[in-house]
Amino acid sequence: MCSLPIVLLLLHLSRNVYAFNFPYESIQLTETDVQNHSEIAFPDQFHGPSFSNASCKTYAGDTNWPSPEKWEAFNATLGGALIKPVPLGLVCYSGPTYDAQKCAATLVSFSNSSLHTNDPASIVAQWLEGNTCLPMLNTTNKTCTTGGYPAYVVNATTVKHVQLAVNFARNANLRLIIKNTGHDFLGKSIGGGALSIWTHNLKAFEYLPSFQVGDYTGRAARVGAGLQSFDLSGYMANGNFTIVAPGGSTVGAYGGFAQGGGHSGFTSMYGLVADQILSLQVVTADGKFITVDPDNNDDLFFALRGGGGGVFGVVTSAIVKAYPVTPISLVPLEFDTFSRNTSRISNDIFWKGIDVYHKHVTRICDAKGIGYNFIRPIKLPFSNSTSYVFTTSLELPKMNATEALAFATPLVADLNKVGINIPTPIAVYISRSVGVRYPGDDISNIVGNSRLATRLFPRENLEDPDLFNATMKVIRSLVEEGGYTFHGINYSPTEEVSGYPDSAINPAFRKTVLHAEAYEGVPATGTPDVITTRHDRFNQYFQPLRDVSPGAGSYMNEADVSEPDWQQSFYGYHYPRLLSIKKRRDPYDLFWVPTGVGSEGWEVRAPGAAPQQDGKLCRVADSLKRKP
Repeated sequence: MCSLPIVLLLLHLSRNVYAFNFPYESIQLTETDVQNHSEIAFPDQFHGPSFSNASCKTYAGDTNWPSPEKWEAFNATLGGALIKPVPLGLVCYSGPTYDAQKCAATLVSFSNSSLHTNDPASIVAQWLEGNTCLPMLNTTNKTCTTGGYPAYVVNATTVKHVQLAVNFARNANLRLIIKNTGHDFLGKSIGGGALSIWTHNLKAFEYLPSFQVGDYTGRAARVGAGLQSFDLSGYMANGNFTIVAPGGSTVGAYGGFAQGGGHSGFTSMYGLVADQILSLQVVTADGKFITVDPDNNDDLFFALRGGGGGVFGVVTSAIVKAYPVTPISLVPLEFDTFSRNTSRISNDIFWKGIDVYHKHVTRICDAKGIGYNFIRPIKLPFSNSTSYVFTTSLELPKMNATEALAFATPLVADLNKVGINIPTPIAVYISRSVGVRYPGDDISNIVGNSRLATRLFPRENLEDPDLFNATMKVIRSLVEEGGYTFHGINYSPTEEVSGYPDSAINPAFRKTVLHAEAYEGVPATGTPDVITTRHDRFNQYFQPLRDVSPGAGSYMNEADVSEPDWQQSFYGYHYPRLLSIKKRRDPYDLFWVPTGVGSEGWEVRAPGAAPQQDGKLCRVADSLKRKP
């Protein structure tokens, strides 16, 4: 018979051990591990200084910044998993690391997203870091600094690594960030002087022919948080199932992408990526490792499906829905004003063609399809004139090539009626799911370092005649007068399609048939004044898209970090509920990202053009008190 103290000790040691999906999650931090190590203790064991009223997160150079000895001791608890990152462009600058050959290679590959996704700290949108060390051949009189790069990165390959990072950052009052792949357009996975958790290498997969949780019974799969779309493609190609995956091959599927919503080629048929989540394994702000599903921690199950990544905890794996093999057919269409593939047409005829296409959008969505299109202004060589090109691909699940071509025929006929005589399209049939790719997938993985904004237009904007005309007018102005590229993705992840989930997904997603994006088109580089002036002009032309869709929203994963009224745009009526969960689950304000739930209480004091992440993270209230 066990004595009471022994029973209590066993309960004490086991309270962190939960169910897990993969072996790397079985390696967890125990309270025995943290004895005599206050820096990595759980909250109820921590007896160090309190930072609850601190004005700012501890920054390099501050009195409370951990000493080199403490960083070394922390690395020892990690088993050597701590990385001190360096900017990719450092090899181009004079000093001991200068390497002309490596510099040239970095310049060539810098626009490839794989370079950034495989780096422990770099992100695809460098301007958010501060552009402090861009690779270039001539760096005379130029400097390279770490800017918005984190001070240290934990290369997490076990749950214990994640827990150690969470506890160390919380107890030392450090800014904590999470990076999966760095497909980040808002600065959520970068942060000056921060400690970063790199979940990129949490890669594991298991197909489950039958799984039951809550009200769901059916096919499923266990997925590691670090899996990218191309990883899932491989599993699907060798299996007998379909999983909803991002369109870009290097995008991480079930990290921040899914937590923010996540769209794919199957969005109109199966819903958003967040709709696929059945269960999650999560490290929370108190360092505990928990299961999150309909029966356990249901508040986080709501928040982590659509409430945004990097805010409520660190996801290490998930269980997601799987489907029978779902074939898909692609039908590409294109017309332009400079005689590339059609007889020459005027600008007015071109825009009539844009109207025609958008009058077919609801039909595409109602057929459970996707329209993936661009309207691009093109400066012709040896000419001062601007021409325009429209490209789209209809993605039609469960249709063969003949059916897909028949579906596209009325659209082609209507384009012919307004004077656009395009060739008969050729449908491409993909019989097996390989992580459905948008046409030009290589393009989606090119890094541009440009700013963008998005709008989720509701169905009314394309069905009501007056709203339709007003919507087409502002899109034309954006492209024709502004000179910006318009990107439209047509899908309809309604609650009915998605199974009526109680989730934090932006309510605007449930009504949209047009996910609209626009890009500044030039890199966000130069002086702060230059960056600000460019963005002010861009916003002048994008704001009418917001005005013509009052009460709609924006997609938080692909958006303007300066989005006005972002709480409503990104979260809609879910925001108060999410904020309540945030305050309860993270009373330490440990997890902070730009435009994340609760982020309005903090600001980054960056030396460059806001909202770069090259600076100290401080409470807004403190900053306001000091203002005259």
